[in-house]
Amino acid sequence: MRILFFDARVWRYAINAVSKIIEEAAFRITDEGFRLKAIDASRVVLVDFNMPSTSFDEFNVEGEEVIGVNLEDLAKILRRATKEDRLELSTLEGGRFVVAFLGKGIRKFIIPSIETLAEQLPELKIPFRTRIKMLSTVFRDLVKDLEPIGDAIEFVANRDTRSLIARSSGDLAEAEIELTEESGALIEFESEEESRAIYTVDYLADIVGAAQAANEVVFEFGTAIPCKIEYILPQEGRLVFYVAPRTE
Repeated sequence: MRILFFDARVWRYAINAVSKIIEEAAFRITDEGFRLKAIDASRVVLVDFNMPSTSFDEFNVEGEEVIGVNLEDLAKILRRATKEDRLELSTLEGGRFVVAFLGKGIRKFIIPSIETLAEQLPELKIPFRTRIKMLSTVFRDLVKDLEPIGDAIEFVANRDTRSLIARSSGDLAEAEIELTEESGALIEFESEEESRAIYTVDYLADIVGAAQAANEVVFEFGTAIPCKIEYILPQEGRLVFYVAPRTE
């Protein structure tokens, strides 16, 4: 197996965000593309990282390969990626996984694959009532602004003002942020009803670390149901996080 992607930094930021939630995972690589799908130990966040074969400059895969990887170790290696680097992933005999940066020279890292259970997770079909598209940096800044205030963020979609309201409160302070289409903070706003849900801020803070991997993010949610945070990656890739709501 050998695959080549044009910008190693996309993987750097995507895997770094995933590694904060998932410790170990199995990469499934077929002629259709690359996929990582896993759920965290607390079963609060499901991650789906998918890059179709057409995303790659080169894609040489025979049959199916499943590679178990410690994501924290992989993230440490990918942090060495620079803007000049392309990313090459390949396998060697003996279950070894090769990560190479092709830029000013070739920097190659070989890590052992690990035995990990590739859990068969279903395709989720959630009846979202609200769909909002915004710049990834806007969503990141919203979460980071509210992170110091409390341990959860309440999101409210207001159909009348076509706005997303985010609130957090703690022992010492409370805060509210409103993003609207009119102000330019939201690119798209679709809502069938006023949606309201609460999510744990720690998970959201880890997820928004992927902001540098994509220009735009789509946030979908509904009242008291899981939310879907989808980063629209280059070359038709997608990095999706489903987060279970917090009940209070």
